[in-house]
Amino acid sequence: MSELAAVKSLRYRYVLGLAAIALLVTASFVTMHFIIDKQSDYGHLIFVAGGQNGQANRIAHFAGQMAFAQDEYEYEISRAQLGRAVNAMQRAHLLLLTGNEEAGIPQVMTEDLAVIYFDNTVGLDLAVNRFLGHARDIYGLRYGELRFNTSSYVYLINYGPHVLEPMLNSAVEAYEAFSRRAIARIKRFETGLWVCALLALLSEALFIYRPLESKVRATVEELEAKNDALHRTIMEIAQAQDDMERQKNRAERANRAKTEFLSNMSHELRTPLNVIIGFSSSLKEGVYGPLANARQEDCLHDINTSGSHLLSLISDILDLSAAETQQLHLSETEIDLERAITETFRMVDGDVVRKGILLHLHIAPSLPGLIADERRVKQILLNLLSNAVKFTTTGGRVTVEAMELDDGGLRLAVTDTGIGMDAEELETALSRFGQVGHPMTRDHQGTGLGLPLAVELAKTHGATTEVVSAKGKGTRVSVDFPPSRVTARAMTQPYPLPRLTAV
Repeated sequence: MSELAAVKSLRYRYVLGLAAIALLVTASFVTMHFIIDKQSDYGHLIFVAGGQNGQANRIAHFAGQMAFAQDEYEYEISRAQLGRAVNAMQRAHLLLLTGNEEAGIPQVMTEDLAVIYFDNTVGLDLAVNRFLGHARDIYGLRYGELRFNTSSYVYLINYGPHVLEPMLNSAVEAYEAFSRRAIARIKRFETGLWVCALLALLSEALFIYRPLESKVRATVEELEAKNDALHRTIMEIAQAQDDMERQKNRAERANRAKTEFLSNMSHELRTPLNVIIGFSSSLKEGVYGPLANARQEDCLHDINTSGSHLLSLISDILDLSAAETQQLHLSETEIDLERAITETFRMVDGDVVRKGILLHLHIAPSLPGLIADERRVKQILLNLLSNAVKFTTTGGRVTVEAMELDDGGLRLAVTDTGIGMDAEELETALSRFGQVGHPMTRDHQGTGLGLPLAVELAKTHGATTEVVSAKGKGTRVSVDFPPSRVTARAMTQPYPLPRLTAV
């Protein structure tokens, strides 16, 4: 059984048990009130039956007062009292025989009462009616007509105390016996309800409370076990976080040490390389005398070219390291971006001419000035242009755009129609020393620092770089300088070079 099914089963049993107990308690409550009502009704019935003796005695008493009256006034008073007593006894007799719900008197007629009331010879009903009949006869007599030897008077005085009273007492006893039996039956029913309620409570304890207790205990134990496991997991996570933090700090220290090492090595290598480049240039120019042969001249050319390339590589490494550690010093001035772009074009003219690439320049009219390090901006543009020319096939097109953005910033974008990159290759190209493997790259020297260095240099200016590329469709690199680096006025003296260079 699933956990949900077990919970539903316990819920149904619990509701059923509560409903049974509520029903039994309600039944006990109703039975208790029923007993009280019945006791009240039977008490009223016995009271009325017991009062018949008193009414009979009152009738006999008032009849005697009528007989002993000294004057008519006294006679009439006793006569009126006799009439009221006769009517009261008559009404009580009818109530005992027929009952009256409004008066709270039930109709009770047992075998014993039937014998007492309706016996053919000495039935109480006949005796009461006969007694009341003689009382009415006396009531009908006027003052002076009643004598002590009047038959109705003699009957009332003698019959009531000696015959009617024992019969009325027998009826009262019969009513009391019936009442006790009826109340006893109701009490037995109430006792049965009480026993059933106890059984229901016992059943609830056995079949609801105990399973629920076991379920709760199992759930608590399970929660405690899970809590312990969770605590251990938290401790393990905290330990892992501490280990990760230590590893991170160690990696950061190693990265700083590596960057510092590269920076130091770059400084150490620059001095001998500058000496090599300087002496090779001097020897090639004949400062120290003519060379012996053409072979020496070729060797000096190779030494000078290789040294210059190595110095450029070391400078890139140094700049990249300085930019990453935020130690790159910027010499910021207001620069003419159009002139800087055009001057940068000249640095790639050789490759552009050799590959027959169309080089386009689109600069927005009244382009504002840019507050930046001009040498670094040229380096950004040169790196992007070099990559664009390198990876664009013969007859392709490279476009450089400069425009003002809606938010007041300035965008510098380089777009080519070259080989393009997929997502994995783009990630490689953005990493340090990352080179995208392609047959075209075999004809070009490269270290994989061009694009990462351009991104880092742009970042030092507070600019954002976006690279969008599609395999076989080309690449577009956008560098967006923030509005804080754009001057409020437009440059008024554009550099006098053509906007479009095509080969």
